[in-house]
Amino acid sequence: MTADWHVWVEGAEPVGPVTAELIARGLRAGKVPSDARVRQGDDPFWSDLLDAHEIVAALKAVSVESEPPPPSSMTPNLLAQRYLVWVEGSELVGPVSADQIARGIRAGRVPTHASLQREGDHFAYDILDEPEVIAALKQL
Repeated sequence: MTADWHVWVEGAEPVGPVTAELIARGLRAGKVPSDARVRQGDDPFWSDLLDAHEIVAALKAVSVESEPPPPSSMTPNLLAQRYLVWVEGSELVGPVSADQIARGIRAGRVPTHASLQREGDHFAYDILDEPEVIAALKQL
């Protein structure tokens, strides 16, 4: 991975260049807020950190302990307990909400390689492929 990302949080100076992995580790450790903005290389446009596919991929790959995030106000659909979470070698957990999953990710208790399944569905998929989980992470 090349160090070509810049991170910016409102009220602070941009930081970078850094790697996507370093940003992901900072996010997991609670040192980079989920509402941070990023840009790659000389790109003049900033985007939401969790909209950058390379950073989300790096987030899936890192495993860092972090502190629980502060409470936040969530939209009702992110609080609905409709997901089942599974990590290979452990018991199925749920039903849980997208908010609970996001808080677990931020606290380092839910690995980003976990599988997710909506109640009533037959197929599981990667936890960070669920738009409501990404939305909940952005609101933390």
